[in-house]
Amino acid sequence: MMQQFRSLSALMLGAAIAALTAPAMAQDVASPAAADTVGIADIVVTAQKRATNIQDTPIAMRAFDNDAVLKAGITDVNGLAQLAPDLGITNDTQYTKITVRGISSQDHSETADPALTINIDGEYINRPIALNASFFDLERIEILRGPQGTLYGRNATAGALNIVAAKPRLGEFSGYATGSYGNYDTITGEVAVNIPLGEKFAIRASGMHNEHDGYFNNGPAGRGSAGNTDAARLSFYAEPAEGIRAYVAGEFVDVNTTGVAQYGQVIATNGVLANPGYASGIVDVIPSTPEFENGGVPQNLDFNPPSKSFPLGDLGSTKIRQYAIRGRLDIDVGSIGTLSYIGGYRDVKSDISQPLNGYVPTIFIQNYEKNSKTQSHELRLSGGENGGIIYQVGAFYFHENQYMAQGLFLPLAAGGSYLNYFYRPYVKNDSIAGFAQATVPIVVDKLSVTGGIRYTHDKKKGLYYNYGPQFGRGPNPPGIDDTSIARTELHPRFKESQPTWTLGIDYNASRDHLIYGKVSTGYKAGGFDNVGSFGSEKLTAYEIGSKNSFADRTIQFNASAFYYDYRDQQIPVFLDTNVGSQVVNAGKSRVWGIETDTTVLLSRNDRFTATVNYLNAELTAFQTSLLGLTGSINDSDPSTPGNQPFDLSGNRPVQSPKWTIALGYDHDFHIGDHKITASVFSRFKSDYYLQPFNNRAELQEAFTQTDLSLEYSAPGNKLSVQAYVRNLENYRPYSFVNYVDAGGTMLINYIYGTPRTYGVRGTYRF
Repeated sequence: MMQQFRSLSALMLGAAIAALTAPAMAQDVASPAAADTVGIADIVVTAQKRATNIQDTPIAMRAFDNDAVLKAGITDVNGLAQLAPDLGITNDTQYTKITVRGISSQDHSETADPALTINIDGEYINRPIALNASFFDLERIEILRGPQGTLYGRNATAGALNIVAAKPRLGEFSGYATGSYGNYDTITGEVAVNIPLGEKFAIRASGMHNEHDGYFNNGPAGRGSAGNTDAARLSFYAEPAEGIRAYVAGEFVDVNTTGVAQYGQVIATNGVLANPGYASGIVDVIPSTPEFENGGVPQNLDFNPPSKSFPLGDLGSTKIRQYAIRGRLDIDVGSIGTLSYIGGYRDVKSDISQPLNGYVPTIFIQNYEKNSKTQSHELRLSGGENGGIIYQVGAFYFHENQYMAQGLFLPLAAGGSYLNYFYRPYVKNDSIAGFAQATVPIVVDKLSVTGGIRYTHDKKKGLYYNYGPQFGRGPNPPGIDDTSIARTELHPRFKESQPTWTLGIDYNASRDHLIYGKVSTGYKAGGFDNVGSFGSEKLTAYEIGSKNSFADRTIQFNASAFYYDYRDQQIPVFLDTNVGSQVVNAGKSRVWGIETDTTVLLSRNDRFTATVNYLNAELTAFQTSLLGLTGSINDSDPSTPGNQPFDLSGNRPVQSPKWTIALGYDHDFHIGDHKITASVFSRFKSDYYLQPFNNRAELQEAFTQTDLSLEYSAPGNKLSVQAYVRNLENYRPYSFVNYVDAGGTMLINYIYGTPRTYGVRGTYRF
């Protein structure tokens, strides 16, 4: 199992040794320009829950400040792929899924948890709908790759996303206002003001608005995938006494727009192909069994669906409101260290109507209301100084309570009917953890060892009411208190405990060169569904890396290599419309890869960046059902007693391109004290699949997207104006593809990414 990782280790160590022996040569090459350059600026991050320079942090990660977020036009999680192309971001209607290094969550039910831990100032975000939280007035965004099971705990198998809001600053009156206008009648605005209240207190108020017309021409229904978001934040910071620091923030986010434009194409109705030509792509799953001859899967079909204009009968609607309050209190306790409390509360209410069939007329509409209330609390004691032992010990508690009402509505059936309806009066999720981590120097300022452990106990319970078809009721679903209608009632329960740990070694060859290696574990909590319970996913990761600066810090080269042993993957398997999906622990994966990041200051006015990632991911065991022309096929060999699921071993996991390459170049033109910056940033991804079945229609082919901008900055950098073009190629990759069977109709659905956008943005800072 470790052969590939040993090869990677040898390659990485060789590269690191070559890097460490090359600074003199690198200095000679760069020396003609060195006199006219400045070094690459340090970036301070809190990836280890303490402030460190990103180049001194033994974690494969990226960090972006607020200026980078503004310039890229990013307003939510979906836009992060513009800055971090190695993130795979999928929109399954209103659900946001994020893939890192081939690791993602495929299930988005009420007990499913994301594989990427997301925090906003330490507040833990657990629901896919809550990921629609807006990005505005930020200090930075940190993307940590790989399991973070010790400090960030459960569900951090893929990594962690830390969103750090801008904090009030003492003794400073400052702020900014920025706005833009672009095609699709895009209007964005963002404002922030920092107000000091004496010497020990300050407040900060900020807000944003983002709206645009729909990106797709959907005929009689209008334009789909429009945007309309408002958000506001009010925060307070105080240092009332020496050694005491307090921060509190309240936030509101409102999304009120159309549904996601989804194209659909019928494959078969009641087992009869909609187009005889589709037969060429049908592959019988069990050709030797006569009763299954007509139950093949659409493995080799390729539809070439339209990506810009397709008629829809209904756009649907999306309404999401979020209220959040979070805070932090730090108290220095002498030589012991700092005692910190970090907590947050979030209330999310959503009311969504999403057409699913993707053509005219509208046959299926998913109506759902999903509300959640979450709170997270962490108490942590940290201490130590560079050169000595650095430690953290703490406890974490998370509680979530959800309400869900969801049904598949058939507007054309008997004046309006529900094919199914599911009520979840409550689904409660509790997680308690204790953790400790320490870095111990072996050779001061040279060699250190880090060890950490976390023990987590998860408990979930719910109340389920499941209704079958409700024909002739019109648009009114069955009432939750109406016991006269036939329903099933379930009281599912789940609990488990899991330890996670990390062990690493760091070697600082010099001030500008770090080599690290570590082994770490992570897990994603289990849960339950309509059928039963499922266990947690588990991941063991082996990683080595090197972070280097050369030529008076005008060149940075970072590289990492990793090997993952990924077990017990949670896979949703669709059963029927009365039950929905069952989640099973069906999968194992082997994932390894190499990642490199390079930044070069060619001169004071020229900056070049390059990211080159190689990912080799394979499903080594993946047992599941397959979707046939007449519904789900669960048994691969009906002639043998028992149930033999299909094995997809050898397939590639979702959102796992072998190559991801990003190149950027900036040049500054100076006219007196005025500056004009020309920038180009291009991203390439090789082909990848959107589903683990690896059917031809689920393949996203290789593509490139390029962003261009020209920005004018006035003297003092208070005023800037930017003209931009994003996705110059106007290429719209798939963000979601899936076969589905509903009411005897088998179809395939497509959702697309953002098209070319362009416009002008102005910013004033004071």
